[in-house]
Amino acid sequence: MTALQRELDEEVGLHLTADPPQVWHQQVRWPHRDNGFDGVRNDYFLVRTSAFDPRGSMTDEQLAQECLMGFRWWSLSELHEYSGPAVFAPPGFPALLRALLLDGVPASPIAISS
Repeated sequence: MTALQRELDEEVGLHLTADPPQVWHQQVRWPHRDNGFDGVRNDYFLVRTSAFDPRGSMTDEQLAQECLMGFRWWSLSELHEYSGPAVFAPPGFPALLRALLLDGVPASPIAISS
């Protein structure tokens, strides 16, 4: 949880006061990599907050190195209707989020595909 708190603080300036529930888990494998790195584990948490202007402690250059080029708030309908070049993660994010909001937080994290 410390990593999540640090990342939210550094990248968007959000300070958590409680541990949010983990809702999804994703294991991505890349077999046969020469450098010994064979994948990544992504854990997703539900963090509820009021709208605010995201501005963490990282500079624009540091954010770009993390592949973060900008911030904005999206409504669920905007996510479903979007057809531009931006990529949402995890794959199928709009449908996953809709199910989460309708069904509530799962008893244990749901495994999602990559």
